[in-house]
Amino acid sequence: MIEVFLVLIIALGTFFRFTQLTSLPIALFGDEIDVGYQAWSLISTGRDYMGHLLPTYIQSLAEWRAPLLMYLTAPFVGLFGTTDLAIRLPVALIGSLSIYLIYLLGNTLFKNKTTALISTLLLAITPWHIHFSRAAFEVVPLTFLTMLGTYLFLKGKYFASLIPFFLTFYAYSTAVVFTPLFVLALLLIERPKLSLGKNWPRLFLPSLLALPIVYNIFFGQAGGRFGLISIFSDLKLIESVILQRTDPWVQKTFFEVLFHNKYLAIATAFFDNYLTSFSPQFLFVNGDPFFRHSISKVGELLLPTLPLFLAGLYFIFKNFSQKNSKLLLFWLLLSPIPSCLTTGGGTHATRLFLMVPPLILISALGGTYLFSLFGKKFIRPTIILFIVFLGLFFTSFWHRYSSHYKYESASLWHYGFKNIFTDLKALAPNFDKVYINNTYQPSLLLFLFYTQYPPQDFQKNFVTDKVDTYQTNSFHGFVFDQKYFFGEAPNLDELKLLMNDRMVYLAVQGREGQGDWDWSKNPLDNTTVLASQKNIFGQPLFYLMSGTLPPKN
Repeated sequence: MIEVFLVLIIALGTFFRFTQLTSLPIALFGDEIDVGYQAWSLISTGRDYMGHLLPTYIQSLAEWRAPLLMYLTAPFVGLFGTTDLAIRLPVALIGSLSIYLIYLLGNTLFKNKTTALISTLLLAITPWHIHFSRAAFEVVPLTFLTMLGTYLFLKGKYFASLIPFFLTFYAYSTAVVFTPLFVLALLLIERPKLSLGKNWPRLFLPSLLALPIVYNIFFGQAGGRFGLISIFSDLKLIESVILQRTDPWVQKTFFEVLFHNKYLAIATAFFDNYLTSFSPQFLFVNGDPFFRHSISKVGELLLPTLPLFLAGLYFIFKNFSQKNSKLLLFWLLLSPIPSCLTTGGGTHATRLFLMVPPLILISALGGTYLFSLFGKKFIRPTIILFIVFLGLFFTSFWHRYSSHYKYESASLWHYGFKNIFTDLKALAPNFDKVYINNTYQPSLLLFLFYTQYPPQDFQKNFVTDKVDTYQTNSFHGFVFDQKYFFGEAPNLDELKLLMNDRMVYLAVQGREGQGDWDWSKNPLDNTTVLASQKNIFGQPLFYLMSGTLPPKN
């Protein structure tokens, strides 16, 4: 019977990770586009789109990125082309496999199939995991690899477990901090009897996997992103210390240095982030305030999970001498640390995603404990009532997600670019120059992906995407491939001077197009609107325009 329920739950979880995959969320956002174009470049040239051969850390336009997801996506792009499905399918598959993996992990930890089944059900319908499994987020493979490494370790396959643990470093940057701490905790808690002896060859492959990332961490680009977002380089923290120590009415005493210094400010920011990451507001009520990471008005976990989680914590502390209790507690306590070292990390659902497995497993343990308190007469109706209650909350989440969030978040998912750049692809060969507004959203990568500009040509033709490297009275920005100009016209008068019948201009409502003036119905003087795109609410968003010759007298 357990096996039947397991198959049904996995099927349910897989359905909610695959249904409407290409349109929910409504479009690919910039990081997904980056993954897709890198994958296309890797499968077609063996290089990232910046030209590095089989890179172990990948250079994108905005930053250096961990490469695993790009490599995983490359075969799908090879099979399906640069489609929305190809970009999102790998993560959806890994997210669905994670549902079964948490069952295996739970069963290994608890030696109880019922508890493992509860963990499977909870993960299958957890908003946090569903949402991130439906887009090209690197944290889903990261978390899968962490669970797989833990499962193999607990099964006594210590050397095999090193492979997924080392691969986490190539999945997402938070692994650089989390994985060493977590593996150390595993070793201290489980105290496995390891004998290198004849086993030393088993370290060969894991060691080969480790060498490139170790180099990148210490001598390469792996630490670059952290330097940009860490609390250690947060200028606002430093400024607040300076302001407090330079207040004109404050006497310069020992206490000013003691209570107002950079180190105390950083420690305070870290603990504020850390406590916030465990707050009910974040976990069970509203989730991440950033609308792309969370649907808002719904917690990262469903609210009925809260009593299970609290009961699970109680059970863990009550049975703290057991190894599985220590492991789950340390996993939970260690998982927010990388995120909490970054600005705003206390509610950053992406960087906190490693919290999902311990939260689910502890809640499953709590569910088993709570249900065991009821006698045989009441346990079945209690479980049925809880499942109904859980189902109502999940139905509410899914309704909001598919019927409201899909449209409310459209701009954050860069809705509209696909259609307008598809139109531009057809029109561009007819014109000598193409001007593209780059102020609404950095557009070069979106242009490359949706016009299907070949990566090998990009590697040859790209020079810079720095703004103001090209500047005239009528336009300033940067030039790509001598034909494509990214930037903006400084005002409407200059835009009118720029327009002629040998160029096409992609304008954005609210940038060039002011107020509610709909240029598709009432264009600028001496211009023709060749194509337009409305936003999800039917309001003007993009225009493709060209100049027209003034009428002869």
